[in-house]
Amino acid sequence: MSERNNILNEIDWKLVALYLLLISMGWINIYAAVYNEDHSSIIDLSQSYGRQMIWIVTSLFLGLVVLLTDARFFSTFAYLIYGIIILLLLAVLAFGTEISGSKSWFQIGDFAIQPSEFGKFATTLALAKFFSGQHINV
Repeated sequence: MSERNNILNEIDWKLVALYLLLISMGWINIYAAVYNEDHSSIIDLSQSYGRQMIWIVTSLFLGLVVLLTDARFFSTFAYLIYGIIILLLLAVLAFGTEISGSKSWFQIGDFAIQPSEFGKFATTLALAKFFSGQHINV
């Protein structure tokens, strides 16, 4: 339990508050731009503000998962994650769907996913692992 308390003590709560404020302002702007009295529910998935709310909740959940994951996990699997993403990037060339003139998406039902977005995270993780090695002096 004390390890979790240490994690909570190390969080920059002002930064978290600023992040939540920016998310809220963005969502309010979307809501105001497309407001329709016929659709008064804030989680109406047929409206862009409802879908945005789902993405906000998903991102907050994933952020919490990353925060609570031991850093050794990311260090141990950095190169494996990078390799998997490289394979996905190669696979999208052969099996990807063209959307807006770019064949960089996997279509799964109504859901489309772009592996290059995960590539940013994987590249950062692999480079951090590489540069943290004892043989590297920057």
